[in-house]
Amino acid sequence: MLTPYNDQEPKVDQIRRMFNRIAPKYDQLNRIISLGLDRSWRKRALHLLAPYAPQRVLDVATGTGDLAIEIIQTISSAKEVVGVDISEEMMRVGQEKVHQAGLDTKISFERQDCTAMTFEADSFDAATIAFGIRNFSDIPAAAAELHRVLRTGGVLIIAELSVPTNPLLRLGYKLYAGQIIPLIGRLISKDRDAYTYLPKSIAAVPQRERMVEILRKAGFSEAFYESIFPGTCTIYVAIA
Repeated sequence: MLTPYNDQEPKVDQIRRMFNRIAPKYDQLNRIISLGLDRSWRKRALHLLAPYAPQRVLDVATGTGDLAIEIIQTISSAKEVVGVDISEEMMRVGQEKVHQAGLDTKISFERQDCTAMTFEADSFDAATIAFGIRNFSDIPAAAAELHRVLRTGGVLIIAELSVPTNPLLRLGYKLYAGQIIPLIGRLISKDRDAYTYLPKSIAAVPQRERMVEILRKAGFSEAFYESIFPGTCTIYVAIA
């Protein structure tokens, strides 16, 4: 399997350091690189979450808190969101955004490793991950941990970047991801490595049926996915 990181150092340490470096420019780069589609992808994830009417939500790999904020603002049942991440600098940006939105009493941030969280079992109604699961050091372990902290019947929603299955679209994607994204990353964030890592991490993460299989093996009673045209985003839904 492709491993877009240095095998001589734990992946979690490399990921933390990388995101701490790019945190100040992350939101701007996210909009540009996704051509603004990240907002519509998160909106679709929220649409799939809403029918489960969660009150307490865990947002894993919360980053700068975009999805955490949108959960409170758009899901009427949501009373509290706990955002967890390994990058202190990303959460620092998120905390400022939460403060500006006046949501300090409803959204909190904690530094947690998603494979060994300190939360009690059955303590959340829902969990979300937006464009972060590809960075996990051990996806099966993280899936099992998410199953542990969700109550029975709770829902996990994952939105993740993916490689298109259509050969023509895949060719265009590989050109954009392999050549243009690293160039944009270097020009704006001055960090070519981070945005060279991005397309490699997308290619390496389990996708579609493989991800569904991991979720089912982790204990989720039901798991399925929805591909969003042109196949560059896949949303997974799993029931604990």
